[in-house]
Amino acid sequence: MRTLSPKDLDRLVRSHRNLKISVWVVSAVMVGVLALLIANDLMLSPGCGAAVGVGIGALLLIPQRQLLSELGLSRQEAKQILRDERKRRRTAAG
Repeated sequence: MRTLSPKDLDRLVRSHRNLKISVWVVSAVMVGVLALLIANDLMLSPGCGAAVGVGIGALLLIPQRQLLSELGLSRQEAKQILRDERKRRRTAAG
């Protein structure tokens, strides 16, 4: 497995954290919009909702994919590096 410089590792960890935060925020907003639609008896076709979800997901992944490309990592390598870093931080804190 490839090792990253501390600077690149920090960028990868921050990018992953930002992606998780973005997903939670967008999910909360989508639940709110869905609640408003239901409260106002408005209908949205399932196909349209799925397309919007896929589009938003793709947009959220753009910065992460650019960073992985810049670092020359595959998704699997990045996941393993993040897993190892999480484990290292847990053992260092405990």
